Amino acid sequence: MQTIQTTIKNGLLIFGLLFATNGMATANADPTVQAPDEMLKKATVKMLRSINSHRADIKSSPDKLKSLVEQIILPHLDFIAASKMVMGKYWLRSEKQQKINFIRQFRLLLLRFYSSALAEYLNDKDKDLPEDLIHYFPINLKDGEKSITVRAELKSDKGDTIPIHYRVHLTKKGWKIYDVSVEGISMITTYKNNFATQFKTEGIDALIASLEEKNKNLLANNNKK
Repeated sequence: MQTIQTTIKNGLLIFGLLFATNGMATANADPTVQAPDEMLKKATVKMLRSINSHRADIKSSPDKLKSLVEQIILPHLDFIAASKMVMGKYWLRSEKQQKINFIRQFRLLLLRFYSSALAEYLNDKDKDLPEDLIHYFPINLKDGEKSITVRAELKSDKGDTIPIHYRVHLTKKGWKIYDVSVEGISMITTYKNNFATQFKTEGIDALIASLEEKNKNLLANNNKK
């Protein structure tokens, strides 16, 4: 997790914004389902505009930014799929309630971690965030395709570009993101590797309890700010 945190602190608001692309889907895509690029672009623009219009509230209350992330961004993430991948073989070994508890705590961890990282990023920005902050490459959504990687580039403060890959798949509720890679570093792989030893040595319940404690600590630290 340290690598992701360092990447964000170096100027990426990727995990706070998480979504954007301006490519066009092909005509072969199902017209009844909103194309992934359109879904991501709308969510990104909405998030940027919300941040810009609530800067004063965000400065005075950390919960405001967390609320925006939860309302605008989180509905586009597939936490069940992400949790399955992070838990790996331990997903099959877990009871139903253990899976529910892990998903809940993993979701809270990401929400609080990314909200805090985005807040730190915004502390260094006096001007509004531009809506074209990220450049997105067109997608080629083929007929019947249910999984695709959306590529993008973020221009950092230093002027160089940082590659971003969004892995999305089609669900019953539309296109959802289940993994994000920044400069080749996958969120899913990072957390999976980070949790692997604890899964093996301490067990599922111990890891869930550990995540719950981390979430409580993050909440306490945010309330002190």
